[in-house]
Amino acid sequence: MATTATLTKDVIDLFSQKVELLEKQVATLEQENAALKTENANLKAKLYDLEQELNRVKPKRDLADDTIKVLRFLFDQDLTVSHVACALGVSNGMAEYHCGVLNERGMISLPMLMALGAESAYYITQTGRDYLVKNGLV
Repeated sequence: MATTATLTKDVIDLFSQKVELLEKQVATLEQENAALKTENANLKAKLYDLEQELNRVKPKRDLADDTIKVLRFLFDQDLTVSHVACALGVSNGMAEYHCGVLNERGMISLPMLMALGAESAYYITQTGRDYLVKNGLV
């Protein structure tokens, strides 16, 4: 009986030691987990900051260079397609194309009243002015 009691006590002591070791391992793993979570949060914040910086630096121009030139010409004065073509050194067809792109986007417009037989001059709208100013093009 004494041997059984000693054996049982030894088994209990071994289990107690094992539980103690496992508790230490759990505590260590929890600390490592907390450190990794903190590092992960810091990396996510850094990624967000870098994405914001990239968006500020990235050019936001979604218009062709010649189309932007047309818009810049119209920033200071109203022009006909012929004048735009001459100023850009392109054909009337290409000038019409660029004016059409800007007109579709509401950046330039033709006057409501147009003289018959005369070529009408496009004028820049507030949307066009906003685009040039916000993109640092004027």
